[in-house]
Amino acid sequence: MTNRTTTRRGLLKSTAKIAVLAPFAGAMSRTGWAQQPDVINIAASPFINQAAIFMAGEMGWFAKMGIDPKIRSFPDGSLVVAPMISGEVDIGVVTSSAGLFNSLSRGAPIRAMLCNGQGKKGRAVTAIIVRTDHYEAGIKSIADLARIKGMTAAVGAAGSINQYGIATALTMAGMDPVKDVVWQTSVGQPDIVKQLGQKQIDVADLTYHLAYLAEKQGFGKIIASRDEYLPNSQTAMIAARTDMIEKRRDALVRFGVAYIHSARLFNKVAGNPKEHADIVQMITKYIFVKDVNLLNAVAPHWEWIAENGKPNEASVMAQQDFWASPFKMVEKKSPLSGIFESSIAADAAAKLDAEKPFG
Repeated sequence: MTNRTTTRRGLLKSTAKIAVLAPFAGAMSRTGWAQQPDVINIAASPFINQAAIFMAGEMGWFAKMGIDPKIRSFPDGSLVVAPMISGEVDIGVVTSSAGLFNSLSRGAPIRAMLCNGQGKKGRAVTAIIVRTDHYEAGIKSIADLARIKGMTAAVGAAGSINQYGIATALTMAGMDPVKDVVWQTSVGQPDIVKQLGQKQIDVADLTYHLAYLAEKQGFGKIIASRDEYLPNSQTAMIAARTDMIEKRRDALVRFGVAYIHSARLFNKVAGNPKEHADIVQMITKYIFVKDVNLLNAVAPHWEWIAENGKPNEASVMAQQDFWASPFKMVEKKSPLSGIFESSIAADAAAKLDAEKPFG
């Protein structure tokens, strides 16, 4: 890891108390919103794909739509579901994890409404990396992963999007992802990078910038990014509490208008960050990675956010099936209606395109 890059582990220590981000107060006074703004309590984490949320606040787009965003920063997305269930926050970013599906099947009062990241071609936010010595011995593609049978595959957490990614690749290589590797699921991703260098693990699925850093340090080699083995797969979504959907739907649609507008700009910036240096610098105020050069180097592997706002529902349902079998981490599956509220994205995108509130 470089000195200029803040590690997730260090930030977990520094964010033991969940912070309330308040950089957007000035934006409220610059708008002509004629009524009292709608306060929305938002749970987000400082990952690059969530930059679109922070951008919409910083640029005053939430304020222009009559939204007063109270953003609480959680060091990891797995910590978001509980405060959503309890009502501490109205909306939050969740990942397509086994934990999310279990929460929904048990009656969690939340529904996914907006895309926060998909593995579009060339834009995946995660990658598979093998140890350098294994790469030099011939493990250079997904098909070659059959040669790691009996070895250790590392991901940050069980049931995570990272485990889903590498397990899918193992399946493509003709392996049983449950039985044919030894899973390590309890070590954070920055420490997995160190383990690669110390030859304690054999293969890992990491956030792209960490895989890139591991490769730069000579610890491993990236053999595939998520878009290659899971094209267009959904990684993260913005979910809302069901009571918010029922009682304050108009506010959610206006939130969606600002967010989708910001997401479209995020996609442009990720495609050519050097032409948007001011925005990249602004993004670093809110995310783990503080090194602009690193963000430029891994672009466009920041993730892709659907420009119509809609999550890839088929991908999410396939992930739920996968966690139900072969891994058996999900005992009871939820129907589509128990996971999504797709009309909000449709209405927000239509309103954005018809009214063009941001010029």
